[in-house]
Amino acid sequence: MVEINPSAENVRTMLAEALGRIRKANAEYFDLLEKGLSSSPLPIAGQAKEFCAHMQRNVTATFDLGDRLIQAKDMQDALKIQSDFFQDQMRTLTDQAKNMGESAMKAATGMFGQKS
Repeated sequence: MVEINPSAENVRTMLAEALGRIRKANAEYFDLLEKGLSSSPLPIAGQAKEFCAHMQRNVTATFDLGDRLIQAKDMQDALKIQSDFFQDQMRTLTDQAKNMGESAMKAATGMFGQKS
């Protein structure tokens, strides 16, 4: 018979297994995307690769958050984990925006640079 009221440990195990499957599917998606961008003749393929790398790091951080939340001992622990994640993501977003801006400026300089 199916267990209607699973224990917290069973729920954690099910969540961890589901998260593992999603993580694997995500890795496969980004591998395919990377292969597609590598073979792209588009002049912005380099910037697209950089953008995808940022996306992949953000998604991985979110999966890591899920792993940590599954193991949270109580609500206070879960709130601290979320707060730390939010602060880390804000720092990461700032760094990524800076890097993408610098990359865009280099690309624009290359396209519209001085002609001799």
